[in-house]
Amino acid sequence: MLVLSIGAASAYGGKFFGMDPENRENMMNAIDAKDYDAWKAAKEDRMSEENFNERVARHEARAEMRELREDKKLAIEAGDYEAFKVAAKDWPMLSNIQNEDDFETLVQLHQAKLDGDSETVEELREQLGIFGGFGHNKMSGQFGSGRMV
Repeated sequence: MLVLSIGAASAYGGKFFGMDPENRENMMNAIDAKDYDAWKAAKEDRMSEENFNERVARHEARAEMRELREDKKLAIEAGDYEAFKVAAKDWPMLSNIQNEDDFETLVQLHQAKLDGDSETVEELREQLGIFGGFGHNKMSGQFGSGRMV
């Protein structure tokens, strides 16, 4: 655990979870002293409107990604190529789906995954040039446990 902590601090330029060493020490001293006001004061440097706005932006971006992933899945399940193109506009593998025939193959691939037909999944992945799975440079949005394309 100590090695992990030191490694994390080194990775963040001497900061531990974005906190400089002096501030961390102040927080630990406040905890040791059971001094809430000192702990709060030491923590306040991380409580800025800028930090809050950054967290809001990250939250919104993740929510949008989840929504697009769900829209992509629904389009595949419905066989709706036009809806798929909209939902998959930023999907790294979109270049592999050039036309409606490729999309139909993708629909078959998704169904084979749901059916647990790994042989068909691998054949269709190869046909589309979409590689993934455990140990194969798997990209976000590809097949994985409990996930669709």
